[in-house]
This record gives sequence, C-alpha cells and structure tokens, in this order.
Amino acid sequence: MAIVGFEWIVVGAIILLVFLLRPRAITDLARSFGQVVAEFRKGNQDKIVVGEADELLSETAHKLGIWTEGKSPSQIREEILAKAGRG
Repeated sequence: MAIVGFEWIVVGAIILLVFLLRPRAITDLARSFGQVVAEFRKGNQDKIVVGEADELLSETAHKLGIWTEGKSPSQIREEILAKAGRG
C-alpha cells in the first residue's frame, strides 16, 4: 500500500516535530530500527535451525517406527529415548 497525498503531509509533520523537539531522535530512531531488523534476522535464523532439528527428530522417530503426528518435540524425544532403552 503506497503513501499518497495527505499521508505524506502527516509523515512529514511527524518527522519535523521529532526533529524540532529532539534532534537526536532521528539517530535514536535509526539505531532502534537497525536493532529491530537485526533481531528479526536472528529470529528467522533460529526458526530455520529449529525447523531442521524438528525434521531430524521426526526422521529418527519414523526410522524407529514411532508415530509423531500430534505429538510435541519433547514427547517424540522421550519416545525415542524409551525405544533406545535410555528412558
């Protein structure tokens, strides 16, 4: 959705107010935005690692003949350990 017409005036007024009231606000805002982007990227990488770990867990369970549907990863781990004789 593009910003058009009156919305640009509102955005400009907000930026002008922030700049007039506190000159460091723009740099603080940019720094905060950078931190948000970094955390977002870190979160996405964590999801990929967790997803790969869950796939490996699921594959291991299927090789051992363990049904995984509807079970949490911790329940699957417990069943794998029990099947392996360590639970």
